[in-house]
Amino acid sequence: MIEFRNPEVSDRQWMYELASKNDLHSADYSFGSIYCWGHYTAPKVARLGDRLIMRLTIGGRHMYAYPVGAGNIRPAIELMAEDAKSMGNPFIMRSITKPLLSEIHALLPSEPVISMNPNSSDYVYRAQDLAELAGKRYHAKKNHVNRFMAEHNWRFEPITRENIGACHDFASEWFIENSQERGVDYLGEIRALHSALEIYFDAGFDGGIIWDGGEIAAFTIGELISPGTFVTHFEKADPSVNGGYAIINQQFAKYLLTKYPKLEYINREEDMGIENLRKAKQSYRPVFMVDKYTAVWE
Repeated sequence: MIEFRNPEVSDRQWMYELASKNDLHSADYSFGSIYCWGHYTAPKVARLGDRLIMRLTIGGRHMYAYPVGAGNIRPAIELMAEDAKSMGNPFIMRSITKPLLSEIHALLPSEPVISMNPNSSDYVYRAQDLAELAGKRYHAKKNHVNRFMAEHNWRFEPITRENIGACHDFASEWFIENSQERGVDYLGEIRALHSALEIYFDAGFDGGIIWDGGEIAAFTIGELISPGTFVTHFEKADPSVNGGYAIINQQFAKYLLTKYPKLEYINREEDMGIENLRKAKQSYRPVFMVDKYTAVWE
């Protein structure tokens, strides 16, 4: 029997240590994705030796994340399958990255049905590429950044206890204005972003702000998911300011490379099937995608 419980901020360190052992580059195992979007996925977590066991409930369906960590995986799989059976559910395991697919078929006696939703694939970039924007492929991005720098009295600074309140205010105004203008319901994202700001320091998050004079032009928040990979959870810019997203992306990448000498990649998460978001993410030339598969054992 698995003793599941709600994740707490104090769980962040051991969850990071177990997830980073596999170095999957997947945003699904970042603490921010698990905790801040808890209103959507209702996560329950447990530790079995050096394995992270996680049960999610999405759209009324119970499912389990691949149990990242180290050591023999079979006990974790058997316990998750038993837990699903005790609730009268099929055993559904999600967040399986491509390198793990080959071992999935040998875990249980019956064969699972495997599927993959491309809208859930993470975009991963070289941190150096985002920081330097070098070469012809980034010519347009570099022009946006240079224009912003020339036209604005700007500066970049990390998020601190002194300026995080301004991020709260900016986020609240951003959601109000964009919800009215675009007719989009941002309620879920509002909750997730404000949750990230509330636990920011206790959870060891990283973030940065672009100031334009005395006003925020853009800010961003994310965290390390392994020593070599950082995931960007949130990025918001004033839509009336040209180049806001380009400058925060570039300056934050430069800051991260200075702070984390082992950093190689920045994961900018999925596009959720939103066409404009897909085009924006593709325009930064990802070096690879993290495709995530789901296995179902009936």
